[in-house]
Amino acid sequence: MSTRLRIVLPLAIGVLSVPLIFWDIHNARVIASVGMGWDMGAPIWPYQAADILMRLLNGPAYSIVMPIANWLRLAAPTHLFLVVPAILIWWWFVGFTLDRGLARWSVFAMSVVLVTLLLWSAVVIPAVFRLRPDYSASHLLSTTLLFLRFITPVAWFIVLASLSLTQAKRVLLVR
Repeated sequence: MSTRLRIVLPLAIGVLSVPLIFWDIHNARVIASVGMGWDMGAPIWPYQAADILMRLLNGPAYSIVMPIANWLRLAAPTHLFLVVPAILIWWWFVGFTLDRGLARWSVFAMSVVLVTLLLWSAVVIPAVFRLRPDYSASHLLSTTLLFLRFITPVAWFIVLASLSLTQAKRVLLVR
């Protein structure tokens, strides 16, 4: 009996997301308590890190649900009432798609490798060139998180576009 990815993926991503969700709720409370204490907003580390990592892990779910949350005027952390179910539904859909064999594992594995290499090159290489001896490790971490924030949509686009092209090729070859 094979493992059902439509069950395993939402459970695994849900387990990974729970600590990030609680961290994001805590950060929203800290940010609210500080008020206008930060001139340029909350520091990236640690106060924006949970949100960046959640969006990296669950980009398409955020892309789908955040316009609805904005329309309903749900600010952090109340937007999580929509985000959490969207995350579970998104990963259920991905698992369902993989269970039915609509996406090939080889293309999926290549997409993961490609996205990993792109993220690595976008994060590590510029950070190494910008790192000076007077910068601390927290500055490198903040720079890495900032790069992740901006590269996440591109990475998800590449994965989804690759899977879509694979599906289109498969459909055209069947006919």
